[in-house]
Order: sequence, then structure tokens, then C-alpha cells
Amino acid sequence: MLIFTTDKPRLQHHFEKDKVLFSYHLGDLDDFYWDNCQWAVDYADRARIEECILIYTGCKVPSIMAFGVSERFDGLLEQMIPLMPPKFYCHFFKNSRKKFLDAFKESSLGSFYKMQLQTFHKVENKDGHNIVQLDKTHIPELESLYERAYPENYFIEKMLETGKYYGVIIDNKIVSVTGVHVDSDKYKVAVLGNITTDPEYRGKGLATIVTSHLLEKLTADEKLVCLNVRSDNPAAIASYKKLGFVKVHDYEESLFELK
Repeated sequence: MLIFTTDKPRLQHHFEKDKVLFSYHLGDLDDFYWDNCQWAVDYADRARIEECILIYTGCKVPSIMAFGVSERFDGLLEQMIPLMPPKFYCHFFKNSRKKFLDAFKESSLGSFYKMQLQTFHKVENKDGHNIVQLDKTHIPELESLYERAYPENYFIEKMLETGKYYGVIIDNKIVSVTGVHVDSDKYKVAVLGNITTDPEYRGKGLATIVTSHLLEKLTADEKLVCLNVRSDNPAAIASYKKLGFVKVHDYEESLFELK
């Protein structure tokens, strides 16, 4: 039976079954993100959460994280379909696609890997590039960079408050940036995101260098660090492997709209 819950301890216990799969979920338990989250769950007989669907409303278009870990997930998803917003982004396993298509039309965004930082391999900034911590004063320049280099980004201005966005500055402009989708000191987890380089400066390893700088901060805090990357982006995958990331899960991303 579908129930919406705010029971953080039970949610955390469920997510710790697979911290990489549920890295967003764990981070979103943090008060910094909590008010933008809804948690649809299926309880077992002993009030233990068996499955969970996360609805995140902190963006213009809501995002839904729909990852099941047992045979009970299909039942929860079927109950949740009529309650979903008319338009949303979704992360899901391939075998759940048909249930969404019963009610929604799909625009696929591709197949992705979930990767985990296993052993951090620092990449030295040998050329001495100027790396700066970004804040709200950099928003106009960041938005311009993302428009040129990564128009499908998920950048949210509020995330600059985490202090986990860094940029490479060349000729007084940001040419490469790294950041996080999720960062939680309490739950010891971070998910990297919105990493890109100006097209004119690609091929120089700048994204790897600035991401290495960020990873130094995150690993010093002993956090689980994860990221998502398109499975057809070999350059990015190679960069992440160089830093010490390993592939853990395959999944799909799509935009769904009510038929």
C-alpha cells in the first residue's frame, strides 16, 4: 500500500541498502533539500520501508527517482502513476519503462551509468590554472557558460550555497566548472553534477583538474561520492575513471508528459 512518509530514520535505513543507487535520496534527507521532497513508500508488515519513490520539486520541472530493489516495486509504481505530475524528469530502470508508457509519452534523454568514487586519484594542476570557489556573484557568467556548453544542465542557483562549485578562470572568465547536485555533511554523501567546459577550451583536461580539486574537499570529509554520466560519453567516462570512479549501475533518464 502506498503511503507518503516523513520518517527520516526509516527512509535512511532503506537507502543504506544500496548507497550508490540511493545517493540522491540519502542526500535529500538533509534539511537543505528536505522541503522540496516527497517520499512515496511501501511498508512491510513490520513497518520497515521496502520500496520508495522520490519526487523532488526544487526545479522548474519536478524530478522523480524510481528505483526498485524488490518485487514489491512494481506495485508501488502502479499506485503512484496516477499521482504523478503531468510533466516530470525521471530516473528509472529499463524494466519499469512500460508502466510509465501506459499513462505518459516519453522523450528519452539516454542511458546512463551511476558511478562511485572508489579510490581517489588526484590529478595535479601542473599548469597552475586559477581555480576559484564560485558563489552567487558568478551566476550570470555561469548561466552564460552553461548555455554555451551544457544547455541541458540542471543548475540550481541555491546549490552555490554548498560551497562545492569551483571554476577554472582563464583571461578573467570561467571556462570550466564542476559542482554538486547533492551534498550532505550529515549523511556523508555527495553527487557531482553540472560539470562542463567551454567548447573553445576542451581537450585540455580542465574539467578533470577542477573536479579533482573538488574531490579533495569531499574526500577529506570522508563522503561517499557518486555521479551520473551518459553511457555514450566515452571522454567523460575516461575522465571519471582517471579520478578513481567505477561503474555500479545502469539506468535510464527520460522526460515524461501526460498523454
